[in-house]
Amino acid sequence: MDSQSDKTPLRHDHYPTTAAEYEAELTETEAEFEEQLEEVEDKVHGQVQRYLLFGALTVVVNIALFYFLAHTLGIEYQLANFIDWLLVVQGSFWLDRTFVFKHKSKTPFREMGTFYSTRVATYLIEFVMLWLGISVMGANGTITKIIGHAVAVTVNYFLSMKVVFKHKPAKEETK
Repeated sequence: MDSQSDKTPLRHDHYPTTAAEYEAELTETEAEFEEQLEEVEDKVHGQVQRYLLFGALTVVVNIALFYFLAHTLGIEYQLANFIDWLLVVQGSFWLDRTFVFKHKSKTPFREMGTFYSTRVATYLIEFVMLWLGISVMGANGTITKIIGHAVAVTVNYFLSMKVVFKHKPAKEETK
């Protein structure tokens, strides 16, 4: 095969007919997929870093607010946890939407409803863990809260990524 045919630009409207065309097509396709994979990995890596940063902030606020409500003001621990949950979830929604997932849509209140519904599931996990730890086992309330919240934060990340702020392709992307 002459060197001129190796320099022929690839056409994407036909199947390769020679080994050289096939190899060139395969190399180009692999390069495109590698570039796309790197973009996805960069995006996810950045999301995880931002989620950890803002998650750490909300964890500190969550634990401090729980401690303040339950220990300083003497509010019953489950009520303190519920008040704390309402305030922190509202703040988390806007932080996650704006900074973590950088999600833009025209339906923030619908997303907020979905966000709250996913958070209810993890709130129930935390509720049960607090009850077991404090009421059943007699463990320290703040330590139990930290453990329960760690489980909730982990589940929340995946629910946010897969359910609430999932990428929906624009109409022109689906063509």
